[in-house]
Amino acid sequence: MEGVLKLASKVAQSDASVLILGENGTGKGILAEQIHHRGARRQGPFVTVPCANIPADLFESELFGHERGAHTDAHARRSGKFEAADGGTILLDGVETLSLGHQAKLLRVLQEKRFERLGGVETVAVDVRVLSASCEELPAMAAAGGFREDLFYRLNVVQIRIPPLRERPEDVTPLAEHFLKGFRRRYRRGPKRLSLAARRLMRAHPWPGNVRELMNVIEAAVISAEGEALEPEEMTLGRRDPLTRLAGAGAGGNVSLAALEEMYIRKVLEQTRGNKSRAAVILGINRKTLLMKLKKFGASDDEAAGDGPDR
Repeated sequence: MEGVLKLASKVAQSDASVLILGENGTGKGILAEQIHHRGARRQGPFVTVPCANIPADLFESELFGHERGAHTDAHARRSGKFEAADGGTILLDGVETLSLGHQAKLLRVLQEKRFERLGGVETVAVDVRVLSASCEELPAMAAAGGFREDLFYRLNVVQIRIPPLRERPEDVTPLAEHFLKGFRRRYRRGPKRLSLAARRLMRAHPWPGNVRELMNVIEAAVISAEGEALEPEEMTLGRRDPLTRLAGAGAGGNVSLAALEEMYIRKVLEQTRGNKSRAAVILGINRKTLLMKLKKFGASDDEAAGDGPDR
């Protein structure tokens, strides 16, 4: 990681295109932001394009904008992501998910630094630095014809690979302590330190979800833990589940799945002081689903309506 950060610091001073490779959860987007904020364009915008989430029929409209009447929902002129990033940096996140046709349109814009909005004839010129984030298989995809080689070379001026967390176990404890400190501050409680057993367990875990998984594990543990130190049984690693502690405390170790779910949801709500929007984020569900579950649990109309501290 020292090599990764050193290269990122060097490339930040240039205007070269950078391709950041890594597994999901390794922090590609965070590294891209650091490159932007340490470069000459730091005062300009930083715009992220989640390529995998853009519907195919809206690709041009999202990236290049549209004129009024260009399609059914185009009620007025709209600027795209490239215009929004003018003078700054654009991050193409998940660029490997683009179709070959969309890749060709993207390549033209990167080469000419100009485009026309969908449904328009006016040429729009932009000055944008391009960063890309992709899975580690992108070079192989380009070699096999699954990704345009000319676009790959345009994006791959400088390549930075972020190693998965399992390849750098020495980073697990410092990252865990960083997340522990942040979540203790957010929830105004939680364990103050990691126990020796918890440290050993985390270093032995393969972390298939990488840094994002580690962050989620620490957040869940901070919510459920009650002691001064975070212990292994309070961490969601494989079959180790902090909910078993709640089950044991609430029903002598025998409890239905539905009751266990209700216990955990109510505990999360307790930690967020009734803030349902924040609780939904922690639980990994949307706010509407949370309100429906509360109603199912027999919550009062006011409680299930969600007109509380999170309004």
